Amino acid sequence: MKSKLAIDFVNRTLNEGDYGYTLRNYLKIDTLDYLLLDNMDGITFLHMTDFNYGRCFAYMFMEDIQLSKSFFTVKAREEVIQRGYIEFISLKISAISPFFYMDKAMYIPEEGKLRIVLLDQFKNEKLEEKFSNILLNLDEKFDRVDPDDLRIPLEGVRLENVEPEDVTIGRYLFE
Repeated sequence: MKSKLAIDFVNRTLNEGDYGYTLRNYLKIDTLDYLLLDNMDGITFLHMTDFNYGRCFAYMFMEDIQLSKSFFTVKAREEVIQRGYIEFISLKISAISPFFYMDKAMYIPEEGKLRIVLLDQFKNEKLEEKFSNILLNLDEKFDRVDPDDLRIPLEGVRLENVEPEDVTIGRYLFE
């Protein structure tokens, strides 16, 4: 039912224009940190929010494997490839609506690159606990959307840098 609310929200706001200006100028990327950053022992936290290209607060929580370089560098990628994987929580909270979604995932090496694979459960117990903690905190304030419903296409809707046939509920709410 909560996914129906997300679909209804998208349908209501399709003709109201772009939120980019408002998001970039009036929201701070750390606005929701108070809900997310307790009990962080053994977990690395990255803000991924960019209101120039998205309509959401985006976060990544990774197992703390003490990479020698910042995560999104070539050297860090090489370290993860050598290790064989790195697990993480991907979280997006819509900045234009009361919806969020979260995935359990891991990067694994494939042909010299890192590929994302979704998980049912983490090997890392701290990440599993953090996932449950975040879910508990967010369920009090936001509605979780089923990732399958995020793939529902929106016909006749245009989004910047997205081909018309690739516009979905998820892209409208979070990208």
